[in-house]
Amino acid sequence: MTIVNESDDNRGLGTYFFSYGIHPWQASLREENFLTFEEKITNIKCLAIGEIGLDKLKGPDLSIQIVVFSKQIEISERLQLPVIIHCVRAWNELSNFYKQRKPQQVWVFHGFTKVGILEEVLKTNMMISIGSAVLTNVLLQESIKRIPDHKLLLETDEAKIDILAIYQKVSEIKKISLLQLGKIIEQNFKRTFKKWQSGLSEQNY
Repeated sequence: MTIVNESDDNRGLGTYFFSYGIHPWQASLREENFLTFEEKITNIKCLAIGEIGLDKLKGPDLSIQIVVFSKQIEISERLQLPVIIHCVRAWNELSNFYKQRKPQQVWVFHGFTKVGILEEVLKTNMMISIGSAVLTNVLLQESIKRIPDHKLLLETDEAKIDILAIYQKVSEIKKISLLQLGKIIEQNFKRTFKKWQSGLSEQNY
């Protein structure tokens, strides 16, 4: 199965599950943005809200990002959709938000490379999604061993590589077979993106 971020992908989504969110780089308080957002996330193929989050290096003022992020989190709780998190140098703000709101829906920490905060993230209900950085980032490779199987997801994001390369590296690090790793990721995917079953009748293989 494939899940793509519609905001980052121009392909027709008829055969894809997808996520949709107002990215912090495009955060705006314009009402039409939220109308489009609500329309997209009610699509049967939309499995999650995201990427959304906070970014101190790019995008509008953090105060605007927080308002937009907060509104999307409220909707994620109401519609019972998981959230794919984009976080750049804003872990303290994101962590405080998480502790205050105590969200019931699963958050997926997208493209995780921040090994210095791994233990803090593991104390939350967040899933940790590892991408192509694991192929070259030695510290991230070492941290893989500390991520429990039930917290792990894998992704390619925008990297022009085959997802198999990431599976091979992680299976090598964890010292398990590709088959074992595949079963772990499949179970985690189905548990996290629960709406996937509702779209199967329209999914083309």
